Parts: sequence; C-alpha cells; structure tokens
Amino acid sequence: MHFLVFIIIDKGVAMKIALECFSCFLKQAVEAAEMSTESETMRREILREVLKESLKISFDRTPVHMGMIIHRIVREKTKNPDPYANLKKKYNARALELYPYMKELVGYSKEKLVTAVKLAIAGNILDFGIGGYAKDFGVKEIIDEVLEQPFAVDNYQNFRKALSKADSILYLADNTGEIVFDRVLIEEIPDYKKRITLVVKESPIINDATLEDAEAVGLADQVRVINSGLEAPGTIIDHCSEDFLDALHSADMIISKGQGNYEGLSDLSLPIFFLLKAKCKVIARDLDVKVGDLILKQDSKS
Repeated sequence: MHFLVFIIIDKGVAMKIALECFSCFLKQAVEAAEMSTESETMRREILREVLKESLKISFDRTPVHMGMIIHRIVREKTKNPDPYANLKKKYNARALELYPYMKELVGYSKEKLVTAVKLAIAGNILDFGIGGYAKDFGVKEIIDEVLEQPFAVDNYQNFRKALSKADSILYLADNTGEIVFDRVLIEEIPDYKKRITLVVKESPIINDATLEDAEAVGLADQVRVINSGLEAPGTIIDHCSEDFLDALHSADMIISKGQGNYEGLSDLSLPIFFLLKAKCKVIARDLDVKVGDLILKQDSKS
C-alpha cells in the first residue's frame, strides 16, 4: 500500500506550467477549434474562453491540466466529442502498414530490445498536441533517424534488469499510431500477455489512445487493457480512477510513454521508466537535454 498512500498525500508535481507553454496552449486551442467547427464565430468563442481560463490557471499546475481545460471547452461548445477522430484512424492505419517493417528491423537487430525501445520512442513523434509534429510526417525517415540516435538519458541497463524481474508491468500508452510502435516493444517482452496491462484514456482527448484504438491495432487481443479514468492529454493523479490507481501502486514496473505522462508522474516515487522524445523546450530544460533527444529515464526516487 506504500505507493497508494504516497499518491494520496503528495500533490506536488515536477513539471509545472512555464511561460513558453502558453503559446502552445493557444495553438492547441486554435487547431482544435478549426477541426471541430466551420463556424468562425464559434472558433472565436472558444479562443476567448481559453484565454479567460489561461489567466486563471496556476503556474503550480502541469501543462496537462490546461490541456484538459482547453479540450473540454472545445467539446462543450461545439458538441463534438472527438474532433481528431479521422486523423486518429489515419495514423493508426499508417502505423499498421509499417508494423511488418518494424518487426523486421527488430528481427534483424543484434540488440532486439534496444531497437524495440527506440522504435517505441520513435512513435512518440506522432503528436497533434505539439506544434510542428502534427499533420505530415515521414515515418521511415523518423525511424531511421531515431535508431541512429543515442539516448540522451540512458537508463537502459536498469530498464532491462527491471523487465527481467517484474511479474506485473503497467504500460501507459500515449498516442494513436504510436501504440503500434508500442506493440512492437510489448511483443519483445517475454510472457507479455500475462505480465502487461496497457493503460489508455477513458474518452477521446486530442489523439491520445483509447480502448477503441487499442482494439483497432490489435493490442486489445494481446494484453489486458484498462483506462485511467481521464480525459486529459497525460496523467493527473488526483483525477484518475481508483482502478487505475490500484494498478499503478501494485505494479512491479511501470513504462510511461510521452511528455504528458512524464509531466504528471515525474515527481512520484514509483518503479517507473519514462520513454519519450523531448519535443519542446520546457521538457528539454527539465530533463537537461536538447529538443529532439531520446529519453529512457528511470525515476530517480524509486
């Protein structure tokens, strides 16, 4: 019960809103509004409401909190529960086309697990919430680039050891499309069908993966899938469901994908490894790396 007690008591977070986050918030709001409605009047209403809420948000909150507020405003005003639905299907389909290619890359690799981890991180580029990483991408080019990159934060050896010992592994998914890359990594973990529980979002938020997406890419047939109880682009502990918190505190090992999960979980003492690509200056600064660097970071407090 140690971790559950810690989660209830400790409300602190490492990743707090920075000044640079606000330009990203507004960009997200404009893009989501444009995708949700053709009405210019409605788009302006959304932006005004987001600007109003951005004046109220505490700098002690995480960027994920503001992301949750932005997309709640968009949904409520437009009555569109999933503005990114078509793009998510497109990205899942495109990633599935690359699945055999990625399996070949792993199969031919001398270090299969390293390759699978890097492929999972390569998938983290598919993020509509981060400016510059959204619509058009050359996935094979991204894969080739990432496979040649070293880890800027490299806790791989501890990651490998933890995998060999853990009976239960909680895998926190991030985005659609990306979960196909996650599938490649998951399938490299021995006895993954018995050991891994995949965590997705409860309902649509930007392009974050839901149960529907896990089913679409074949992961729901491979491992147990639960949702976090969230409609936020990341993890906010005090908004999560009890079922998710039970799974979180009882897991022998946690694999966390993406920036949003890092923002919400990086200051909790959990047996967690963060896999992500640093896609903005705020994250890069927190991790003391450069934008574009690959991260395989073990929680230093666990």
